[in-house]
Amino acid sequence: MGIRAKIEQSNPTKPPTMGEGDVDASLLWEWFNKREQYFRHKNLTPTTRVEAVAWEMSGIHAIRWLSANSPHLASIDWDDYQAHMCALFLPSDWEHTTRMDVLCVQQGSKPFVDFSLELMGKNNLLAGTDSFLNDELLRDTLEANMDRELSRELNRENTNSILPFHDWLDEVKQINECR
Repeated sequence: MGIRAKIEQSNPTKPPTMGEGDVDASLLWEWFNKREQYFRHKNLTPTTRVEAVAWEMSGIHAIRWLSANSPHLASIDWDDYQAHMCALFLPSDWEHTTRMDVLCVQQGSKPFVDFSLELMGKNNLLAGTDSFLNDELLRDTLEANMDRELSRELNRENTNSILPFHDWLDEVKQINECR
């Protein structure tokens, strides 16, 4: 891998730009998120989003793709554009690889908060795909990969019945902090 591309945005009312360099799933996710913030500040409709930001990247690969697909860009929505960007920049197995990364995150000696944020952050890379873990699967993955002593403590505290997910997550954070 060479130099990682950089995302720049002078302020939320200006579209973010992606410079030349290597692009991975986390960089695209950051880029898409900054664009979503820009859309909110500019009140852009779904039909005008792609046109407003499509050309805000450099790199010969991206520019060639944009030039070749310029007429098509006017007719696609933001979700389709994101899918095209993933296909353009990411390896064909990125979704599978990222899902495996999510499922393998271990708490180890990290505080539970750091562990859960790492796992949920990696899972967010999969938003909009079939591999994205819903709250139930996310909870199962956190439970399976958390510190064994914390897991035993949660069992003693009978946290299995706590719903929804975010209430359970808050309870686990509190129990972990009291240890």
